[in-house]
Amino acid sequence: MRQMMSLGGFVFSLSEGGWVAVARYGQKPMSQNTGQQLENITVTGTWFQGDGMANLNALRALQNQRAPLVLADGYGNNLGQWTIKRLQEKQDKIIDDGTAFVLAFTLELEEYANDNHS
Repeated sequence: MRQMMSLGGFVFSLSEGGWVAVARYGQKPMSQNTGQQLENITVTGTWFQGDGMANLNALRALQNQRAPLVLADGYGNNLGQWTIKRLQEKQDKIIDDGTAFVLAFTLELEEYANDNHS
């Protein structure tokens, strides 16, 4: 397994790919390597005041595009294309106009790979 980086004694590395059993009629399943699994990232956070609802609406608009999006880290590194798999919210401290003063969210992303981008 190739080492990507290490932190203290913990080594981060790429997986070698996944083996699956493919069912066959009247025979034992056949083992087949399907390659490396797609990466997933889960981001959780909390927004305060009315900004949270506006931010959530912006994320929903991106999700509604139904297209892969470029993801960059805080250092400007391009992490490739990703899709929004799930966006969840939990509203708390609702004020009289229906605005959530506290809005917790969970954003689940999945790596996008196709023949042109793997």
